[in-house]
Amino acid sequence: MKAAFPFIGYDSLALKDFLTLLGAEVCLPPLTKKTLELGVKYSPEMVCLPFKITLGNFIEALENGVDTLFMAAGARKCRFGYYHYLQEKILKELGYHFRFYPVSQYSPYEFFFEKMPQIFNVSPLKVLRAFYFMVKKSKTCENFKNCLRVIRAIDYKESIRFEKKYLKKIEAAKKIKALNILNKELKTKRKKFLKEGEIKLKIGLVGEIYFLLEDFANQEIEKELGKLGVLVLSKRSLYRRLKHLLKIEIDFLKIYYYAKKYLPLSPGGEAMNTVGEAIEFAKNGVDGVIHIFPFTCMPENIVLHSLEKISEEYNLPILSLSFDEHTSKTGLLTRIEAFLELLKRRKRNGICLYRH
Repeated sequence: MKAAFPFIGYDSLALKDFLTLLGAEVCLPPLTKKTLELGVKYSPEMVCLPFKITLGNFIEALENGVDTLFMAAGARKCRFGYYHYLQEKILKELGYHFRFYPVSQYSPYEFFFEKMPQIFNVSPLKVLRAFYFMVKKSKTCENFKNCLRVIRAIDYKESIRFEKKYLKKIEAAKKIKALNILNKELKTKRKKFLKEGEIKLKIGLVGEIYFLLEDFANQEIEKELGKLGVLVLSKRSLYRRLKHLLKIEIDFLKIYYYAKKYLPLSPGGEAMNTVGEAIEFAKNGVDGVIHIFPFTCMPENIVLHSLEKISEEYNLPILSLSFDEHTSKTGLLTRIEAFLELLKRRKRNGICLYRH
């Protein structure tokens, strides 16, 4: 089996190891301008940008000899639940031959004892071991990203060297012991930079999950903020998502509780997370929040009104940025720089943000 799945930033390393441990050869073509062009060409015009990027990702994978595709599958009100149906149909109409496996939000029993053993013809025990390693590596990826964010805000040039060095280390780590060593190193480095460096601004990043995980989709917004001396805080990662699916992510209950005041009924997608995380960032004293999402994303457009209320009640500047294939990076940076100037001016004038 030569397999592929949509690239989702640094967390792709953990997913790749999961499939490799189950016996697949994993092919991950990098995301490029060509990826987006292919996706836009064969996608419905008004579908959201993550659909277009992931479709282009699949086309390039199939052109590289992949015979098996994996795609996460959502549910309820978000169109994400229909991605795999439509993408499979488009790819077959283009003449590709492949196996397509939507990985839905199964119960743990279905995932470990039915779906994965059937696909890979392995025992549930092997699936459990591979999954455990994926969870551990996804935690390492989360620690890496949090450390990278701190270094970027304090010393951007050093962050470039750090990123290259530790991505290689994480990719090479194939044992739990190696991951544990890396986790200790990353936590030590993060503490060291926080102690010795100076953070100019802290910004919470919220929004649609694919945009928060994949730099190609959000036009490397975290790197651009790091260049400007901003510490980016984000609560979204594969590690937290896996814990949520296993129903052991306690933090989600707090986030959901915060959001219920503004969204009594969930509109689907990541809307509850977006609202709840914005409130938590406000309570923790960030200087501002940036909300990123695909232009046609229904749940994220619904939360715009809630974010306006939060901005007023918590005296917290919030910038919402929508993206599609026509989004100009120059225009994006202009809006970000203007927002940061606003935050700096508020800080100089001693404007009080929300505190407990």
